[in-house]
Amino acid sequence: SLLNQAYGVQTEVVTPEEIARINPLVDLTGGGSFPVLGASYHPPGATARHDSVVWGYASAASRLGVHVHEGRGVTGIRADGDGCTGIMTAAGPIEAGAVISAVAGWTSIVAGMAGLKLPISTHPLQAFVTEPYRHDLDGLVSSMDLYVYISQTARGELLVGAEILPYNTYSTRSTFDFLSEAAKRSIQILPFMARARAMRQWAGLCDMTPDSSPILGETEVPRFFLMAGMGTWGFKGSPIFGRTMAELVATGRTPELLAPFAPDRFERDRMVPDAASAGTH
Repeated sequence: SLLNQAYGVQTEVVTPEEIARINPLVDLTGGGSFPVLGASYHPPGATARHDSVVWGYASAASRLGVHVHEGRGVTGIRADGDGCTGIMTAAGPIEAGAVISAVAGWTSIVAGMAGLKLPISTHPLQAFVTEPYRHDLDGLVSSMDLYVYISQTARGELLVGAEILPYNTYSTRSTFDFLSEAAKRSIQILPFMARARAMRQWAGLCDMTPDSSPILGETEVPRFFLMAGMGTWGFKGSPIFGRTMAELVATGRTPELLAPFAPDRFERDRMVPDAASAGTH
């Protein structure tokens, strides 16, 4: 909260009494094991539907003349002695003056096509939703002790997520172990969820770096750029990442905001440790 306030973000530290007034559904005993002593409250906070944002960007890009190829898998990176010249796809080659890899959990695979070995590990992140709940849940509720967050969709479903799984895999299959553990945690903070019925669950892939900060910039392969290592929070940073990366590609100059996150920072021992900001919630 104090860090947010220092940057002009409307965030408050609130007491248990204030929490009860803001959202009376919260169990301040934490299920008897995780008593709530206070919270960080961000009134302007909001969530957005990921798919809708992607569709919005794609639609706007199309109006500007960008060609969007859906379901066209990348099979290789094309390069000559001067650097990257394009990509290979299942439907044939595409020439390009520059290539940006922004593929989240598949970053290590795509980078490997360019001959790069990155300090990135891939972990699954899971979530589930319940059937619609008739009452409004006031804001997103999360617990750093329980490692769980709960929000409500526009249709009234309760969306529940937790931390990444500790093992490396490219599998996007969700598990019953996650469902049962995340459900138990959600009930400890919002007891009414004991009556909720899980409707569906899924998993995605997160690309994690050693310092929990992104990798942004041009690689040792000229004109091949990385926009990777976002972990669990890339969606929130995507607007500024996209703007600054576009500036780098268009001008050849690295914006000040990007400089600390250069791909070679690990070799230079200039890591940017920021695990707290990279948390799921």
